[in-house]
Amino acid sequence: MKIAFKTFGCRANSNDTDSLYLEAIRRGYTPVDENESADAYVINTCTVTENADRDARHQANRFKRQNQGALVALVGCYAQVARDELLKLPEVDFLVGTANKFKTLDYFEEAFRTKTWSRDHVEEAKGFLPEHFPGSRNARATIKIQDGCNYKCSFCIIPEARGRSRSLPLETVLNQVREAHRQGFREVVLTGIHLAHYGWDHNTDLANLLQAIFEIPEGPRVRVSTLDPFEIPENLIQLLKSQPRLCPHFHIALQSGNDEVLQKMRRLYKAKEFADVTAKLQMANPDTFVGVDVIVGFPGEGEKEFRDTVKMLEDSYWTKLHVFSFSARRGTVAASLSPVVPDDVISERSQTLRELSQKRYEEFLKSQIGKEKNVILEKLAKGEKEVWQGHTENYIPTLTLSPSGTTKSVCKLVLEKMAGDKMWTAPSLEGVTVH
Repeated sequence: MKIAFKTFGCRANSNDTDSLYLEAIRRGYTPVDENESADAYVINTCTVTENADRDARHQANRFKRQNQGALVALVGCYAQVARDELLKLPEVDFLVGTANKFKTLDYFEEAFRTKTWSRDHVEEAKGFLPEHFPGSRNARATIKIQDGCNYKCSFCIIPEARGRSRSLPLETVLNQVREAHRQGFREVVLTGIHLAHYGWDHNTDLANLLQAIFEIPEGPRVRVSTLDPFEIPENLIQLLKSQPRLCPHFHIALQSGNDEVLQKMRRLYKAKEFADVTAKLQMANPDTFVGVDVIVGFPGEGEKEFRDTVKMLEDSYWTKLHVFSFSARRGTVAASLSPVVPDDVISERSQTLRELSQKRYEEFLKSQIGKEKNVILEKLAKGEKEVWQGHTENYIPTLTLSPSGTTKSVCKLVLEKMAGDKMWTAPSLEGVTVH
């Protein structure tokens, strides 16, 4: 049986798709490109915006056109929050919520065997957490340690889609890290929907987990995904200062630099907390990469509020911005807030922030020239046979030659793995000087 996957949305969604993809291989499916004809298609959905919903519907229609006889499963967040609406779509054979996402292959196999099936597999929202390390299609091993969210930000529908926060027991995560290391992964990325809530249901926390990981002898380096400004405690900053295996790379969800807008967003911090914590990160390690999420055009963001955001960013330490134009999501409080910011104003403000981001990012890259870094080689550069793409520990993109004497064998191995859609791990380089 041929199977194809399409993923929309966040890193946690990508991790879920990896789990399904690699499990499909283990069950004997042949993965094919999303543009090819397949016997089964999986659309792992995002529902953060109306556009994401629309994209998922269009994808289901396109898959069914590619092969009228194929089974199409629309799974995940959009399926969870729009059950009644999506069950009306004839091109969707299976609607699978967040709790049952990993059972999708079981539903396919029953349908292939019996030629009959139930379309509706949406139950109470619960985040999907693999108990065992599923492998990875990438050079980094992403391990999802937490799912769901207990907060109610006014612009966000995700708590309804993924349910309340839940996390894996600490020892379960350690076993997954050990297995990833055993398989040859030199870096693990810890991810979740609200990562800082890791361990609250197991009497532990993210800093304790990190410390336990670093006690694994000669274990992998560790990268963490998005945190809020108030969720980077002093013990985590001390780890950044003392532990070389903790990647100096943080992603922080600022969203706005104006306190009134943050309050309307129902964010649980003041803008100054962002400036304070990023200054501490810089002091702990001056080479720390700090990516920042900012929403432009939230209802009520006037010129003063936007200028407050610009001023906050100009006066703070960070590396690169991820700028999002506000899009009202039905079912959220923000969809009914006013005054609404015109689209042309949102576009102009977004451009201002992108220009600021480009300037700051260039300054950061220039500050790294001549410094020695370690690189995880991720894939061969397009059109190249010996040049690899990768990232340093502080997330600088690199192009570099493979280790001397292993170039041909390593490249041959990876090309074979990529051609066969098998999971693989890439080599690493220590002591690379940035140019």
